[in-house]
Amino acid sequence: MVRKILVVVDARPVTQSAIDHAIEMAQSHRADIFFFGVLPHYDYPVTELMPVADGSAEGLQARAAAEASRLLAAASAWAERCGVHSHRATSMASDIALAVADAAEKRHCDLIVVGNEDNNALFRLLNGNIVPGLISKSLVPVLVCKERALRTPRESHSHRIPASRPSVRETGTRDPYEHND
Repeated sequence: MVRKILVVVDARPVTQSAIDHAIEMAQSHRADIFFFGVLPHYDYPVTELMPVADGSAEGLQARAAAEASRLLAAASAWAERCGVHSHRATSMASDIALAVADAAEKRHCDLIVVGNEDNNALFRLLNGNIVPGLISKSLVPVLVCKERALRTPRESHSHRIPASRPSVRETGTRDPYEHND
């Protein structure tokens, strides 16, 4: 039984798909969601980086924290509108996969939900995909969500069972020698 779901929240578009999947699961299992954002921690001083942005290390961290807070607040608001109780937190770590795995274990989560893009292996390696590390380091099961297209209202009605089909099937006993139709 799933009672608490940890969802990794970041600025990638695929994250919305992970949030939607987690909310659907939480609704069906009556579970809580824990939205978790990991702020990057640099092992080297920002002054050694190429000057691509004006500002200090503290300024960069403050902007990253503000963006993470905004994303977590939006995810939490969406869950609450869907009737799912949620919590949120951030952490700073150099190993994002380990930070997520530790957070899930410390908060007694039953499932971790993370989004993953459909990119080639080289792009994932250069972009810093956490999924392989998360799967190997986590003691909690991990659900990896791909980005799914949004359905229009017209398409969502096409998946309903037609009204002409009976919704209840009659059952009864059958003579063991009777042929199947």
